Amino acid sequence: MPVILFVLLVAAGFVGRIDAAVYNLHLVTDNVPDYTDIESFVESVTGHLDIPQEKCIAVWRWGRRSRRQTSCSREDGRLIWDPILHYNSYGTMNCGIISALNIVSWLKLGYQARYVQLGDHTVSEVSWDGGTTWHMFDSSMSFFCYDDKGLVASCDQIKAPHAGKFSGGESEPGYYYYYHGALQCISHRGKDGWRCCSDNPVAYRRTLSNGAASYTDGFSVDKYTLHARYGHRYILNLLPGQSYTRYWKPLDGIDYVPAGKDGCNYYRPLDGKDPDEQHNLQNIRGNGVWLFQPDLRSPDCRNLFYDEDNIETNTEIKAGPVLHPGQKGQLAQVVFKVSAANVITSMQINAEAIRTDPNDILRVLVSRYAGLQWAPVWESNQIGAHPVALLLRDEVAGVTECLVKVEMSTVGKKMDVGLNRLRLTTITQLNRRTLPKLTLGTNQIQLSADRQVDTAVLWPPLHNGLYKKTVYSAMNIHTDEKPDGMYKATLGAGVNGVPCEATWRIEVPTDILGITFGAVVTNRSANSYVSLQHSLDGEHFTEFYRKADGNVPFDKQVVHTLTNEQVAPAAKKVYFKGVFFCKNNAATYNMPGIQDLLLQVERRPRHMELQPIEITYNWTEHRVSGDVTRSHTELICSLPYMYKINVAGFRDPTMNWIRMNLKGSIPEQLQHAYGYSDGEDVGPGFETKPVIFTWGNNLARGKPYTASRPSSENSKNPDTDGYELTNGKIIAPTDYVSSQMVQAATAFWEPGDMLTLVFDLGNVQTIGGFRVSTHQPSTKYCHPQRIDVDLSIDGKSWQHAGTIRHNDLWKPPGDYEPWEHDDSLRFNGLPAGGRLAYSYPLSIEEPCTGRYVRCVCTPLEGRGMGLSEIEVFDQVRVSSIAPAVAPPALPPQRLLLKTGKQFCSVKCASKDKG
Repeated sequence: MPVILFVLLVAAGFVGRIDAAVYNLHLVTDNVPDYTDIESFVESVTGHLDIPQEKCIAVWRWGRRSRRQTSCSREDGRLIWDPILHYNSYGTMNCGIISALNIVSWLKLGYQARYVQLGDHTVSEVSWDGGTTWHMFDSSMSFFCYDDKGLVASCDQIKAPHAGKFSGGESEPGYYYYYHGALQCISHRGKDGWRCCSDNPVAYRRTLSNGAASYTDGFSVDKYTLHARYGHRYILNLLPGQSYTRYWKPLDGIDYVPAGKDGCNYYRPLDGKDPDEQHNLQNIRGNGVWLFQPDLRSPDCRNLFYDEDNIETNTEIKAGPVLHPGQKGQLAQVVFKVSAANVITSMQINAEAIRTDPNDILRVLVSRYAGLQWAPVWESNQIGAHPVALLLRDEVAGVTECLVKVEMSTVGKKMDVGLNRLRLTTITQLNRRTLPKLTLGTNQIQLSADRQVDTAVLWPPLHNGLYKKTVYSAMNIHTDEKPDGMYKATLGAGVNGVPCEATWRIEVPTDILGITFGAVVTNRSANSYVSLQHSLDGEHFTEFYRKADGNVPFDKQVVHTLTNEQVAPAAKKVYFKGVFFCKNNAATYNMPGIQDLLLQVERRPRHMELQPIEITYNWTEHRVSGDVTRSHTELICSLPYMYKINVAGFRDPTMNWIRMNLKGSIPEQLQHAYGYSDGEDVGPGFETKPVIFTWGNNLARGKPYTASRPSSENSKNPDTDGYELTNGKIIAPTDYVSSQMVQAATAFWEPGDMLTLVFDLGNVQTIGGFRVSTHQPSTKYCHPQRIDVDLSIDGKSWQHAGTIRHNDLWKPPGDYEPWEHDDSLRFNGLPAGGRLAYSYPLSIEEPCTGRYVRCVCTPLEGRGMGLSEIEVFDQVRVSSIAPAVAPPALPPQRLLLKTGKQFCSVKCASKDKG
């Protein structure tokens, strides 16, 4: 977890100041991990757990929850391998990428990890005991299984033959996969069971039989690479005049910017399409909107400039442009930075320009690469005052920050050319799965901040000569045509027998306070080497890493940091040099070099005073009386800061948006009151404490039953043999009704009267609980409105055992894992949304005895029912479960007092605002 900067803001001193800004914010809730950086992610996912296996399951859980199984996102032709970059802005990936992202998390835990290539699939394994045992996790197909000792099984254990009670004592390869799958991952045990929380378990035939075949048919453990890349951070800064609103749903066509062809101004194309259209997901992409409208007439507006040269501001006189050259005849420039946090999809620039003479120059340029390359996007050819309206996509899309530069010069008076207004509207793409959401009941929200520094980030493409866009100097360099080769360098030695080198330079306008160099190094021979070096003057370089052997891994991730104390005072430039040497193999697959490069330069902000922050959540509550949309705004005057939002209803709310801004930095039409929008705090108590169920023996397996009315012939999937509800086959989420694949696992009843089912267990048994599995494939056949369960010894006198209600499915067990389309918008018209299949648990507080079990199923009004399996257990253990993430903790605050150029920290008591 990075060091948290603790600040106390005195509201009276900072309200309305334009020179205030806050950098490197963390906003988290108590039900979603902290995706700010890899250290924060791993700590929030595993920090509250003690057992290594539980930590690794948590990494698997949040890996699968943070993404969707589909094609892989790319930028500049490169796959997105970094967990933080991917989780925050994309989330669309296949098995290979999520396996690599899990490896990063396990390495950060101090464990060993490795990449495993199956015949048709990729998974990863982790070892928490120094390589003695290995354990397979599949976040792509949402699966892991146990051996007979209760440890997560390895690929080798899955492949090897084993025997047990579920196979009738017969030894067979794949046994652990078929019969020991984690219960949250499987519909039911056996080869015909489905991996129920995968992408499309029935339609894509994600059976346990097919899954096990990937292992029993053979696989290879990658001994040469780690497939681990990391270093990106989610950089969320707030400046005066800025607001950032993140929406859980796509904004295509809403009036921020025109949608463009196919709406592509609002998304990063995935195989040329909207990510939400891949496999009809409709639950991965959201959008963010940055509004940045600096008050150019403020005396302090210079503090909002990223850089400037020969610029004057006209704050007093209304005539003439506000921003104009300081001297005529010389080029003037002012640069604004858009630090977007998420990946940019498009930007609209609106301004009011003035140009008096045809020889006056007024133009706009943008840079995607930290100012190393500039692209002109507009130049004025008009005389007089005129509006500027630019819509940019390719010039700025695909990066998380960019620079906007306005250049101007005049041959006449210095106020003959310039700008009066400027507004930047930046659209970003979000992964809605990782936003800091609210859930039913009481939510803890925490805002904190890291070091108060601005960061310049350079992640340059290296392949196919693209490095030339950003490189400062290069000699004898060769690049591969394609990126992402974990076994080979992308950029490296192009000539044998001489040092080959490439140097990058980043220059920032204020003092450098820290630098992080990140590179993925490849050296495959003892007759070659890779040397990584840095410099602050471009002449004297210091080597910080050298690889001169041919040892694995061939994708060595190197991260080197220079702290403020290691950076020369007033330094504003930094150089990174890669030197590559080989006796042979230059410009080949085996050349020494680097696969990836990430440079991050922290600089001193222009002004260090701070201003209170406003956070507004907007959501829709689902109440029995109807949906209610509400919002809550909190004014935050100290960091770190924790507060609560209470949410009512019978299920988790539908999240709409969250906005963050400094006080006074939102447009007038968005002004709000603090607290709840309706003035009502619904209070706590709507949530349920999550528990897990451990089930005993199923007494109803294969037992006969009677039904008070026949199943539906019209559905083409009736209960044909009177044993479908006890045959041990449980339906997985699917909208299939009559397919042969689901015939044995589900049956349907038409709308109408209550359905009474009576099961005969054969003799009097001790009963501890029940599980009723139901199916909602369409608007016609749904989960029952309620199921009343009764017990009897003689089939005449009945004792009530409990009631299951339709909406209980919104409060599932603590280890429940929804399938990937559970919250897809395409199922919004169904009573249970995308929760197409569900196993309702019902435990009896005190075990009872009985031979007969009666289930009275009441359908929803006007709808039929889908029933899959009724299970009766001799015992059920109900136990508590650790929270899904480490609860936000409010550390002791440090009061920051400004004394000249320094800040003094004074400890003070922690406060938790309830």
